[in-house]
Amino acid sequence: MITEDWRIKNNGGKWWHTSDHHSPNLTKSSLGEFFHHVIRVGAQIGSVWCMDKNYNRSTVLVTVFMTDEMKNELEDSFKYRFKPPTEVCLN
Repeated sequence: MITEDWRIKNNGGKWWHTSDHHSPNLTKSSLGEFFHHVIRVGAQIGSVWCMDKNYNRSTVLVTVFMTDEMKNELEDSFKYRFKPPTEVCLN
């Protein structure tokens, strides 16, 4: 289980997922750029899931714990986009 950073949580942080069509892909440059920017703004990286590790440039989906300000700064500075996690309601 991932422990949320209390500094981010106290500033209104929440979990975000990379958007399907605007996620990093399975290359050193794409993942390096993505993780560099996320760490630079002070966000917390959660889980990392690769669609198919056997293919270069396969989509990589990442969860990130950050504030809205961090999200806006990341989206303004590079091509990756974030969306709130999908909610499932079982009724």
